[in-house]
Amino acid sequence: MPCCTKKKTFDRLPSDDDFYGKADSDPEETILYQDGEDEPVYSNPNLGKLHEGVSFTVKGRTKKHCERFSINFIIENATRDVALHINPRLPQNYIVRNTKVRNAWGREEVASALPFSLRRGAAFSVQVLFTEECYMISVNGYHFCKFYHRLPYESVQSLEVKGEIEDVTVERLEVQHYPERLPESVPQKVRLARALREPTLPDAHTVAAYDETDRVAEPADAEDDKVITQWRVVKKANGDIEYEPKIVALNEIKLPYYGTIPRNSFQLGRVLKVEGRVRLLPQSFYINMQSGHNCWPHPVVALHLNPRFTKQSSGAIGRATVIRNSWIDGNWGQEERSDLETKFLPGKPFSLQIVHGDDSFKIYVNHQLLTEYKFRVSPSTIDTIYIQGDIKLFDVALEPYSKSV
Repeated sequence: MPCCTKKKTFDRLPSDDDFYGKADSDPEETILYQDGEDEPVYSNPNLGKLHEGVSFTVKGRTKKHCERFSINFIIENATRDVALHINPRLPQNYIVRNTKVRNAWGREEVASALPFSLRRGAAFSVQVLFTEECYMISVNGYHFCKFYHRLPYESVQSLEVKGEIEDVTVERLEVQHYPERLPESVPQKVRLARALREPTLPDAHTVAAYDETDRVAEPADAEDDKVITQWRVVKKANGDIEYEPKIVALNEIKLPYYGTIPRNSFQLGRVLKVEGRVRLLPQSFYINMQSGHNCWPHPVVALHLNPRFTKQSSGAIGRATVIRNSWIDGNWGQEERSDLETKFLPGKPFSLQIVHGDDSFKIYVNHQLLTEYKFRVSPSTIDTIYIQGDIKLFDVALEPYSKSV
């Protein structure tokens, strides 16, 4: 799970490596790109000196008949090499990234863990951040993908935007963090149980700031401790008892999800509860408990929990490779990996609890202990919850832990 580092290399064409975890690349050779219109709708032949932290944000509106458009960072040599070509294709619902050298296109990259969010006749925002090893690309306020340098980015001189779009503007900034948040991508506040705001608690002065007036999209008389899951006891043929959740109908929470909690609120005996449903054909999902919600610079990640489901149709339903890791001091640590039978079943609801134990995260699914992960970073630093992947998300809450959770 690498991130951009200070190492330069131009002799490889790596697969797409999204913010956390890897998405398999789906390369496709292309002979000709057409952007709908030959003449640029925006052109800047002098981008100035480029270095890590320089960001270009392209905003505009797609036309009602838009098929595609492109954003091109160009080296002004004899063949006008394209160091980065970003080519959203609306009918196909994906975004091509590529490079053109001496009039020949390279291998396309199209993979991303995020859903395609561009629509015809709608406003859009695409941000491109220059870093030492890669371009980081966000769409409508969410990090979308990375594109590792195939040509030296310092040689880029021009920017051209083509295609069936209008009202195009470009902003050049030197930024300290990425991505630029839009109103729809601003982190939400994680729902806090009422007990965590009682004045008798040691950290009440911190948690009390998260009262009902700060909650998003809830009526004034909403219950903080509403029960969103009903449980039924199932007795298996061998006599074992299991619990199956039945989630009361709720509004689905859009992914990727960024939620914030007060610092030092994830304390001993508290639990982060995540309620959702696994999609029918899942590949993976992940939950990060981290410090900060920016993608660059990379935040410290106390817990990266990443169930990856078997790709073999003959594999046991619910079997997953469960990855645990932390991002510390600019790198991912030693990965912990276990092949486990889980209660993450395709199309089925689940209730996941991450409990602050004495010296580890204890991870439960549907009341059953799945695994644990020893602390490598103090949990007191956690202030952001990041969730992405092949699930439908219904609720995220921070609560006191009890065996009845």
